[in-house]
Amino acid sequence: MSGTVGCLLIHGFAGDINDILPLAKVLREAGYQVECPTLEGHGTTRRQMARSTRNDWLRSAEEGYKRLSMRAETIVIIGFSMGGLLAFHLTTRYPVELLITINTPYKYWDVKEALHYLREDFPTHSRRYIRSIGRIPVSSMLQFRRLLAETKPLLRQVKTPYYLLQAKRDDTVHAVSAQLLATSVDQSASPQITWYEHSNHMLLHGPDKEAAIHDVLATLKERFPDSPALV
Repeated sequence: MSGTVGCLLIHGFAGDINDILPLAKVLREAGYQVECPTLEGHGTTRRQMARSTRNDWLRSAEEGYKRLSMRAETIVIIGFSMGGLLAFHLTTRYPVELLITINTPYKYWDVKEALHYLREDFPTHSRRYIRSIGRIPVSSMLQFRRLLAETKPLLRQVKTPYYLLQAKRDDTVHAVSAQLLATSVDQSASPQITWYEHSNHMLLHGPDKEAAIHDVLATLKERFPDSPALV
């Protein structure tokens, strides 16, 4: 296990591992140890989602961290959207060598961008938003908001090297969130933001997908040049 780098990938709110699957596949192929936990209540039914809480989601992420730490000496956490909020909590509790967040909220639901996408392709995008509203319980939304509120005070404790990926056309998270997060963590984390011009919230499935994955791999190679991963 000596020198092994492991990547914990945490999916987003009301999502599942498909949120981060394109990146997970490439990381595995590159030789990294990869762990992609499914958060409690996610990827199942609306009723089960409603029964889960933010503490359950954090526990799922922690269990993923512990499984990965049995296979890897160096841990990198990559959080997509709400997964980034959970990543901040883990980073303040456990040894983490690098933190990467992808379209993680400080401010959420960019109405201007959402309406832009509806105008571009109303039949496709209207179904998407209606389906999202229908499948997310109100109680779960409240849990998400409480998680966000509880995460913000933790940010000043984050000193782990921090790399942010943010889509400029994000229709779920205000793109300014990246700047707010970068200025809220301890500046010893040397936060770096990379912007993507053409993608919406699902960055790892959009037109900037290849660029985003390349940037993550390049960051890992730069940080851990002696890793046995085949980068």
